[in-house]
Amino acid sequence: MRIALIADLHGNLPALKAVAAHIQTQHIDKIFCLGDLVGKGPRSPETLDWARAHCDVVMQGNWDECIWAGKYLDDDTLTWYRNQLGAERLAYLRSLPLEHRMMFAGRRVRLL
Repeated sequence: MRIALIADLHGNLPALKAVAAHIQTQHIDKIFCLGDLVGKGPRSPETLDWARAHCDVVMQGNWDECIWAGKYLDDDTLTWYRNQLGAERLAYLRSLPLEHRMMFAGRRVRLL
């Protein structure tokens, strides 16, 4: 099985589309997203929606937590991201696991 690990998407949809196009050429069986779907970039909703639709595993990163939990960002920035994402996407971010454990090539693997 071939797995692509992606992380730190940060709402950068053009970069994500480039990575996704490359992944398609690599005969990948599964895509795991290690978090930080949102924040920094301007296209957080679309980036989150892409990960949700295409990734077999999606985990919560620190930026994802910052935005749903309201940590470490000034009020204007936090409000902008939250308004962009909406209640349903914020609930989805909150529901994401912090880690994923699996067996791979006969070894236990823990992704954080």
